Amino acid sequence: MWILLAICSAASLGLANIAHKRLLDNYLDGVGVLGAGSILTRLTCGIIVLAAVGWPTAAPAQSVVFGLLSGVSLGAGLALLFLGLKLGEASRAVAISQTNPILVALLALLILGEQVGPTQWAAIALVVCGAALVSIEGFQRGLFRLTPGLTALIASSVTMGLSFFLVKLVLDDLSPWEVFGLQELGMVPVFAVFGQPSNWRRLWRGLRSGPALATFLIGEGLLPQLAILLFVWSFAFGPVSLASAILATRPLFVFVVGTLLSWRSLGLLQESMGPSALTAKFVAIAMIVGGTVLLAVA
Repeated sequence: MWILLAICSAASLGLANIAHKRLLDNYLDGVGVLGAGSILTRLTCGIIVLAAVGWPTAAPAQSVVFGLLSGVSLGAGLALLFLGLKLGEASRAVAISQTNPILVALLALLILGEQVGPTQWAAIALVVCGAALVSIEGFQRGLFRLTPGLTALIASSVTMGLSFFLVKLVLDDLSPWEVFGLQELGMVPVFAVFGQPSNWRRLWRGLRSGPALATFLIGEGLLPQLAILLFVWSFAFGPVSLASAILATRPLFVFVVGTLLSWRSLGLLQESMGPSALTAKFVAIAMIVGGTVLLAVA
């Protein structure tokens, strides 16, 4: 069950990242404008969820704080990912930001006492290496040429990994719905740095067309929240060290959908379609799928 939930979460967030890339390239003037929009979606979702399930007054205060901090960490990771999406191709940016399962597995092993065997380590390594391979532009003179924004994307990977660990840490005291609501509220202060009046004005101008508004509502108002809820539930049912590795399959979905949308007949994205880049990405897909299957049967 937890594997299916994690795969669905990866697919949902991958589609959301495609929508984010399209928003940044075509409708919204900068990362700050998308960040301002995220204030609305996160605050609305957090209030609705916690109003429905209630504030976790019976839970230890430390768990509530860690739940909120998991949202702060996740918000920082997503904001840094927005920057990476603005600077480079969607498939590569997402791939670099998904190299966090090693950190999550180490924290789970050292602090939570989760058991990670040699086969599972090998599977995690396959997924992470495959995700990293998606990020390269191809084989040129025997070297890998990385995309811009590498520092921001590596920081995104670390902060997201920390968020995943904190979620698992508090699930003994909080329900998945409570954790989800706290995470949504925890992200609001992070995105609040983008709340300048100029960004609100540009957001209003950018979303006045029907396609722009639909892309925003689906890509920022629906899919990310669905993805977060699904991975919280996957962590509740399974080990976070392995579930986070399944989440790292997100570049697979971004690559497949991004490539389809980049065909000349559609032209909705501008992903690299050259033989070298496609070869590297197909090898990466084989590694990601192989690692995921290995985790499922291990």
